[in-house]
Amino acid sequence: MAEDYSGFPPLHITAYSDFYAEPDPKVWGDYWLKQKLSECFKRLGYPLASGAPAILLHLFGEPLLELPSGAYNILWLHSHPDRTTPELLGKYSKVFCISKTFTKKLSAMGADAEFLMLPTDMKPLAREKIYDIVFVGNTRQNAVRKVIGDMKVIADMGDPGFTVKIWGWGWKGLIPDGWYAGGYYENSRLNELYASAKIVLNDHHDDMRREGFINPRVLDVLASGGFVVSDRVFGLDETLEAGIASYETPEELKSLLVKYMNDDEARDAISNKGMETALEHTFERACRTIIAHIKSVRGRASFL
Repeated sequence: MAEDYSGFPPLHITAYSDFYAEPDPKVWGDYWLKQKLSECFKRLGYPLASGAPAILLHLFGEPLLELPSGAYNILWLHSHPDRTTPELLGKYSKVFCISKTFTKKLSAMGADAEFLMLPTDMKPLAREKIYDIVFVGNTRQNAVRKVIGDMKVIADMGDPGFTVKIWGWGWKGLIPDGWYAGGYYENSRLNELYASAKIVLNDHHDDMRREGFINPRVLDVLASGGFVVSDRVFGLDETLEAGIASYETPEELKSLLVKYMNDDEARDAISNKGMETALEHTFERACRTIIAHIKSVRGRASFL
């Protein structure tokens, strides 16, 4: 029997993409994270705020200039850990974080912090491998992901000698014309793309690598039945059961691409390890974790 949340305080979700009209918000992952979380809360029967919220769930991309007056503020830290300060944390009553190691640091800074990985709604698909190497992601400030300490897998790869297709905002004119596949790939069909590629590339911001923040794209690819090659992140193998191939140097990346391009058995052996773990991180599981916290403080906080 479904639980009745009709008397619970309404929840409002805010994300980085809410504040930018250019490019189209749909090109950003947190836009879809917000949409899918909202849909899941609605399915579970939890009320979402139409006006001033009693509870704010902030999907952290950057600090908010102003938080709702009188609201119970929850932070979900999924990127840019270097932007986190004790002053910022002091504005939130609860902090969820996608890095196990950084969750401990947050607790040491005085936050009520709890590990909660971002979810995926991708499902495994059996597809013919029609792509060699694909990448879905936006450039940063129209740079070809080449600055040391920034996202750089495309620059590290160089010319791999295989077919490459890249979707994302800002790439046109920065990569070979034959690589550019479009500014946007429909989110609802991403699992088809990931399952149809031999290798899906991924990378991280420098602070995410250092602090153990795994890009949610990795879980999406694994849950789709795809194979990931990514830059190495602290704690990556532990979190995903050694379910991806990772590199530290451009030479190591090029070696991995050659190694796995035509070895279906080796790719499957690795990706199957990560797929089982990725499929555990569902939207329902995440929403129920957040609801469980709200239930635990209800009555202790007067406005809840």
